[in-house]
Formats: sequence, structure tokens, C-alpha cells
Amino acid sequence: MTAKIHISGLIFMAILAAIIATICDAIHVYTQTLSYPNPWYFGQACWVLPGFFIAFMFMGICYAFLASKLHTVIHLKASTSFGSQIELIECLTTFALVYILSGFGNFDPTVLCIILYSTFLIRWLFSYDRMWLLILAILLAIGGMFAEGLLADFGQVKYRHSDIFNVPYWLGAVYMHGAFALRAGMRALVYQTYHH
Repeated sequence: MTAKIHISGLIFMAILAAIIATICDAIHVYTQTLSYPNPWYFGQACWVLPGFFIAFMFMGICYAFLASKLHTVIHLKASTSFGSQIELIECLTTFALVYILSGFGNFDPTVLCIILYSTFLIRWLFSYDRMWLLILAILLAIGGMFAEGLLADFGQVKYRHSDIFNVPYWLGAVYMHGAFALRAGMRALVYQTYHH
């Protein structure tokens, strides 16, 4: 059996993730974690939902590309095989809760950093294909913080607390928790198993 990429699954994953992230982003606006200069609906910019869709499509494509290049170097067989819907639901729920916590907990960014990074570490220790997951989490954290920092640099978003490149330190941990959801989404919706 080999895993193949299911394009419609990738599109569905990106739509689902974009909707969840947009709802959580609205909570960030509500809690004044961030603000947009030209708010449209629920205090968000009109580009938030399509921007998340593009970002999640890009993440999924990068996931598949990197996995295809690294599969001979590190163990990631489970991360590129067909997965369960239950794992996806659990990971999406956890990601949404982390995202929401970052909104309501942003008034104390130091404590929020400790909570988010330590819970990532605990989840990572009990996970599978840990090296792959760590690489993925670090790439998401750096890429996400850089992309949001650029948006802030161009005046499209402003965070209440800005620690590094216009974004708070805890933002990296939100992206790192997102690595679990990305992997679960790829496994449940994108990788399909075919018998030879």
C-alpha cells in the first residue's frame, strides 16, 4: 500500500482550517489581541478568510513536498499514511482551544508563553514521528511569525504586544500546536491509501 495525495481533500482541509482560524481570529479581535486598520466584519479585514485559505493550502503543499524529500532521512511513515477522523477532530479542537486561550490570555504574555510552549512539549513527547513533527512545528512557527510580521510591517494588522518582528513570542507556540492539526488533516483528508 502507498499513500497518494487527494487534491480535493487538500482543498477541503484548507477550507475547514480557514473557517476555524477565522472564527478564532475574530476572538483575537474581540479580546483586543490584535486589530485591523480597515475592519470589515466582526472587526476583521476582508482578506482574513481567503488569506487563511491560501496559507493552509500552502502549508499542505509544503507538508507533502517536504515529506516526500525527507522520508528516507527521518521516520515519518505514520505521518504520511491515511489517518483517522477522530485524531483530526481532537487536534482541531485542541488547536482551536490553544488559539482561543492565546486571545483571552494575551494580557500576560509571559505566562501565556510558558503555558503554550510547555503544553506543546508535553504533547510532542507523547506523539509519534516526533522528529518530523518537531521540524514541521519549527517551520510553521518561523514561517507564521514571519508572515504575520510582514503583514504588520505593511500595516495590515497590529498585535497588542509586539516582542519580535511585530508579533508576540507566544504566537510561535500557536503555530507549533497547529503542526498537530496540520498532520492530522493531511492524514485524514489528503493522504489516501491505495492497494497495488
